[in-house]
Amino acid sequence: METDWLVRRRRGSAAARAFLADLAAGAHRRVTLTDAIFGRALEIDSRHAGLDLGLVDAAVMAVAEWYDAPILTFDFEHFRAAPRPDGRPWALLVDEAVYARATRRR
Repeated sequence: METDWLVRRRRGSAAARAFLADLAAGAHRRVTLTDAIFGRALEIDSRHAGLDLGLVDAAVMAVAEWYDAPILTFDFEHFRAAPRPDGRPWALLVDEAVYARATRRR
């Protein structure tokens, strides 16, 4: 699960376990890749073959498209290089500029 990896890497194991407990308690929505969403992910990956997105990023995009939901990612490069089918950028929960300023080494 991409979110588990992301939270563990950025915030640590305790934060990841807390997130997973919240997920199990229903605080967040868990989505299953249906055949239709999986097929859409394959289409997205194929459309952006030059980026080598991979199944995980393409599946996140497909889920976001299907549910018209924002995306939590720090992979700004892929998610900006592979826009929505209508050409609009994906709605990201983390603003790249704010993140860059906050993480800039001093």
